Amino acid sequence: MAEVSEVIKMVMKSAYASSGKIFEQVSMRTNPGLIEQLKAVKPSDLIVVRGTYDHIEKLLDTLHVPYTLIGRDEIEKQNGGRVMFVNCMDYSNKAPVRPVQNFVEGGGRLVTTDWAVGLLAKAFPGKLTKTKDTSDDVVEVRAENDIARRFLGMNYAQCHPKWWLEGASHIYKAGGGVTTLFSSEEMKSKYGQSPVAVAFPHGRGEVFHFISHLELQRTKQKSASDKGTLDDFLKKMDAVKTGDMDASLTVAELEAAYSTLNTLANLCTPLPIINSGSNSYLLKSAKAPASEKSKKLV
Repeated sequence: MAEVSEVIKMVMKSAYASSGKIFEQVSMRTNPGLIEQLKAVKPSDLIVVRGTYDHIEKLLDTLHVPYTLIGRDEIEKQNGGRVMFVNCMDYSNKAPVRPVQNFVEGGGRLVTTDWAVGLLAKAFPGKLTKTKDTSDDVVEVRAENDIARRFLGMNYAQCHPKWWLEGASHIYKAGGGVTTLFSSEEMKSKYGQSPVAVAFPHGRGEVFHFISHLELQRTKQKSASDKGTLDDFLKKMDAVKTGDMDASLTVAELEAAYSTLNTLANLCTPLPIINSGSNSYLLKSAKAPASEKSKKLV
């Protein structure tokens, strides 16, 4: 995978730190229940599998959410946990297929990123199939349903967050029963497929997959609004500047960091997101036209 310069990495590290402060403010005001759920998380609830490239554990640290960190060789021995985050890693050899299947079938939530699509292809045949690799790129993404908009957490008009594609990120084709959460027409025009983030139910559990990483390492300014300042983003989010926020950050950097933090926070919650039978909010949203409010956000 292509290397991102240390300077750019430090910019996004700062963006995540500042976005973490903004997330706390916004969530306390608009969704205090989410904050309470995050405070109730125990280390044994969330299992994070180390990866080669992505580092979801760093974002959980930013959110002050505890977790248990394990290696890929420990997945088979893992007993318990309600959410398992599998960081980007090559699973072409010795993939822990049956343990992962058992985890999801028993009601667990499995969240994977990028190269871990290879694990999903083996554990859940026909759901996701790799088609090609990307170059190092940044694409604009669109929320396809109300759950995806809840994940993004930025409810202002003309919000267009960007998603970083690391060099050799795995483009994939979604099969039957898979719901697209985030898509990118820009990615489709370049690489042939549009799904950026997808989800599907399996057994009593559910599976989420994201192309590239949740820990985004860079973004790109594609419009005048992307070049806005920290103050501009705070105004959009109705948040207050504090001394520990980096005033040099742009709206593009803050949108990228905030959207992935907010997505991760929602993935830590205890109740099913998509696999709740006929009451599944996500599946209903996918079948129904977007709400009037939702239409205004894209």
